[in-house]
Amino acid sequence: MPGAGGGEPYRIVVDESSFDFRGLTEKRLTDLLDDFSDTLEELSEEQAVAVSPFWWDVECADDRVVYDVLYEGEAPRAGRDARLRMVRLMDRCPTWDTDLPGLPDGVEVAGTGRDLALSLCYAWWQTRQKRHVACLVFPTEDRRGWLPVSVIGGATDEPMAEEVFHLAEAPALSEFWRSLFERENITEQNFFDHARRSFPGLVFADSLSFRKFDGTYAEMRDWVARLLSVVHDHFADAMALHSGQPHQVQAELGRFGLDLSPESPNTRSKPAIMKQRDVDHEGETYQCEWHGKKERHRNRVHFSLPEPRLGGRILIGIFVDHLDT
Repeated sequence: MPGAGGGEPYRIVVDESSFDFRGLTEKRLTDLLDDFSDTLEELSEEQAVAVSPFWWDVECADDRVVYDVLYEGEAPRAGRDARLRMVRLMDRCPTWDTDLPGLPDGVEVAGTGRDLALSLCYAWWQTRQKRHVACLVFPTEDRRGWLPVSVIGGATDEPMAEEVFHLAEAPALSEFWRSLFERENITEQNFFDHARRSFPGLVFADSLSFRKFDGTYAEMRDWVARLLSVVHDHFADAMALHSGQPHQVQAELGRFGLDLSPESPNTRSKPAIMKQRDVDHEGETYQCEWHGKKERHRNRVHFSLPEPRLGGRILIGIFVDHLDT
């Protein structure tokens, strides 16, 4: 199981120290429990979200621990259905391994100490091993993105701060995955597995290879990841906004600092050359005419339009130095 014995970690944990229910009305707390459960359920559909074995014993209000509020229905009160749903989802989460050598007892986030923040300690520990972990926080917490987490009372002869990712909404997880291309120095062997997780709206042809570029993997990786981000996040919207007009779409996407365009009319007029843009994927043929250019004269990534046969996703079809024009 992931996380056992300090090996491959759980990639998402619930930060139990973020459960702060103080000053919330019953309706507001009920709504926030539902919001948190929605996010936890969505994240759990992708992969396991782990919890501390002692998450229910954290103080969430004056003289109240989470167990009192969620299991016993004590004040501050929340709707029964919202409480039971969150309990059910949290109880289904696996617990991360507490038997890790050197696991700290306490941490602070961005200079603020956190009481009983065991999952933050776990995320810090895994980050020290060069394996990043995202922390799911309760919506009342104003913590988002990469923040410094430091051990309280750690040794002074070495830096004890590590950056840990915090999120409260499921879509923010894509920022976490994409950051790991550089932060964990994702290898060529693992690039496409990681890309599928980082860009769920894209499909990657089996024929793709960094060796078809004019340049090494180290030289090309970060540019390719940035291009995939723009295509994933903005290409379909730009096509819809501008009714597919190439020059307008190209200008819209140019604001992200990338040169993305379809083939020229001259190239389109040559059927034999345009056939080089056809990509076979799972028994179907897709035209990958649109492309991003790393340099004017070399290194292209070709991709399709949003494709109904792929559920509206975009096929990344060709990595190449340069196709004939």
